[in-house]
Amino acid sequence: MIGRWIRRLGSRLRADDRGVAAVEFAFTVPVLLIVYLGGFELSQAMATYRKMSDATVELANVAAQYTTMGSLDVNSVFSASSQIMAPYPTQNLTIVLTEIATDASNHATVQWSQPYNGATALVAGSAVTLPAGLGTANSYYILVQTTYQYNPVVGANYIPSMPMSDQLYIIPRASTSIPYTG
Repeated sequence: MIGRWIRRLGSRLRADDRGVAAVEFAFTVPVLLIVYLGGFELSQAMATYRKMSDATVELANVAAQYTTMGSLDVNSVFSASSQIMAPYPTQNLTIVLTEIATDASNHATVQWSQPYNGATALVAGSAVTLPAGLGTANSYYILVQTTYQYNPVVGANYIPSMPMSDQLYIIPRASTSIPYTG
């Protein structure tokens, strides 16, 4: 008698699917939430990198238009970074603006270098290795190096901050070189 009752109960439970949707929902929501938040964080990091890269290009373009640079000129070039990086914060952005000269034998050395926001300037007179195919004898180049420490918005306790960097060499536009007078 008990065996028959257990068989009937078992067949009724197998036929009852009222809670299946709730169980499936409970299993899929955490996975979908992690995928959604991960995608959001990845898109934020990519957008921040894009803004930092834009800042590198624009700062190089602005600096290359000067014929000489003083400390006020360098500060105005650096202050443009906050406008370019908006809406992202700039307290994690560091910039180094440098002029590099090549001699007759195509050896590159630093002419001057100015840091921004805690960056370390390159030492004047130190040797620099230019990218392959870039150096031309007796030429000058402006080098802009940017770094950004991206801190995740979501899951900062689980995702470490991400270092980002970019650099760009550009030829002065309005003169052969851009001496620093500051």
